[in-house]
Amino acid sequence: MLRWTRQALRGIARPFQLSLRYKLMLLMVLIAVLPLSLVTLFATNTTKRSLATEVIRSNESRMEWASKYFDEKFDQLQAVSYSLLLDNTLFPNVNGGPVQRMGSPSFVSQYTLDRLKSLYSANNKNIAQIALYLKSQGRLYVVDKVAGIATDRLKTPQADWGAIGQSHDSLNLLLNNSKDTFSIVRTMNRFSDREVLGGVMLEVRWKMMNSVLDMVHSEANSEVFVADADGNVMYSPYSERITTDQETVKAALSGPDGPGYTESKRGFLFYQPSVSGQIWIVKFIPIAYVTEGASSTLNFSLFTALAFAAVAIAASVLIAYVTTRPIIRLTKSMKAVEIQNFEVDIREPRSDEIGTLERRFNSMLGRIKELIQTEYKATIEKRTAQVKAMQAQINPHFLHNALQAIGGIALSRNVPEINDHVRAISDLFRYAIRMKSDLVTVADELEHVENYLHIQKLRFQSMIDVRIEADEDCLGCRIPKFSLQPIVENCFFHGLEGKMDAWTIAIRVEKVLDEIEIDVADNGAGIPEARLAEIRRRLSQPADGPEHGEGMGMSNVNARIKLLFGEEYGLFVSSGPNGGTTVKLLIPAIEKGETE
Repeated sequence: MLRWTRQALRGIARPFQLSLRYKLMLLMVLIAVLPLSLVTLFATNTTKRSLATEVIRSNESRMEWASKYFDEKFDQLQAVSYSLLLDNTLFPNVNGGPVQRMGSPSFVSQYTLDRLKSLYSANNKNIAQIALYLKSQGRLYVVDKVAGIATDRLKTPQADWGAIGQSHDSLNLLLNNSKDTFSIVRTMNRFSDREVLGGVMLEVRWKMMNSVLDMVHSEANSEVFVADADGNVMYSPYSERITTDQETVKAALSGPDGPGYTESKRGFLFYQPSVSGQIWIVKFIPIAYVTEGASSTLNFSLFTALAFAAVAIAASVLIAYVTTRPIIRLTKSMKAVEIQNFEVDIREPRSDEIGTLERRFNSMLGRIKELIQTEYKATIEKRTAQVKAMQAQINPHFLHNALQAIGGIALSRNVPEINDHVRAISDLFRYAIRMKSDLVTVADELEHVENYLHIQKLRFQSMIDVRIEADEDCLGCRIPKFSLQPIVENCFFHGLEGKMDAWTIAIRVEKVLDEIEIDVADNGAGIPEARLAEIRRRLSQPADGPEHGEGMGMSNVNARIKLLFGEEYGLFVSSGPNGGTTVKLLIPAIEKGETE
């Protein structure tokens, strides 16, 4: 019953291990936190992509408009050049020389200087210097804010007009002078043979392009500059040092696609040609701009995710704790019952499904207590009654045999030996009466057997040879009372009866490991095979099984040993026809004072 109860409780409690609480907590935390993390990551990536797309779209539009404004600015400067180059007074259409008038050289010189000064005054905010080369005069006219002069020195930092006048090339150049100005150089060629008749050089201030570049410079940390086709920086009003790699810029400008952009780990590089591809408007936006733009969204998302994650974790832990607390309480109660602690009870069961399980557990526990107590009391009472009944059967049986022996001697002899019989009988009765316990020492039991054999020797005289050997460490061990005397008695009535020669009974007591083995052997006629099989069958039956025959002798002793010590102990018989009989009594080695 107890074994079944433990197995049943173990099967119920196994699914509700203590780790269930932590598994439930972990599952709820994952369910709450994982979606928040994924949403935050998705929102961050989406924001970055949206910002990057917006940056590309808006800057492509700005770069296109800036290029158009750049061209308009250059068209204004070209208009100044054309106003000089198309002046028939300076460049006659026929022979390329000035109009011949009275006082022609002085007139042309004065007219040219006045014309240049007039143009300079009208455009001095943007133009730092105007120079005009007249091949027919072989002179170079220069006007700036200081003065206007005519000189025969034709070589300037921007152009060698003497060499240009000897060629038939048409020039339209844009040259970078310094960080503040650039020059536009344009020649006037005769239509018929392309001979150079002269040319104009305008030194222009770069700041006139600031309004255009300001339109492109929409991000504070971006770099906007004007570059030539080789990627060299010509002008930048925002930073003296450009960090954008020149080789990267050159590679981008050398592509066949014209305007566009490139994207790298460092950022976005936009480029737009202007002035017929002579200059490029370049803009570089660091990737940090996009990252910083998404940082506010990212920070808000992270803060929201962390806040909700903390709330989710706290709620998950609380829910898991509240949910698993009654299950763990029930599991602990089951474990206590499993180790036979039935003093557990679940008070105030819940009103939900778990409460129903708790009430069923309380009901089952009460029923188990009742069954255990009932079965335990019944077993104890049954075994006590069996032992007492068996012990009570032995006393009158032995008394009958002893008195029969004394009567036989008294009829045949009238001798003092009768006193020895009386003394032996007195010791036998005293042994039965003085010891109330079911267990006695091996030494006491052997003494009782010796008294019995003394009486038998008086009856059978010199026909009996008795040998008793016992190890010293066995004498203090415990043995059921009246265990050996019925076995020795069987030697006389079943083994030696009818045997004419000498009778021998040998008793050997020894300790083997933690067990006591007592062999009682005789040299009688032995037991037939069929009878021996029947005896062994009876001895192998459970101690509380049905009794056979009169319940006396070896069956009685064997049943008592099994009841007291267990089914693995008892009597074991070996015999053969005319080979004598040996009965082995096997009990545990329990010394006096140990738990019986």
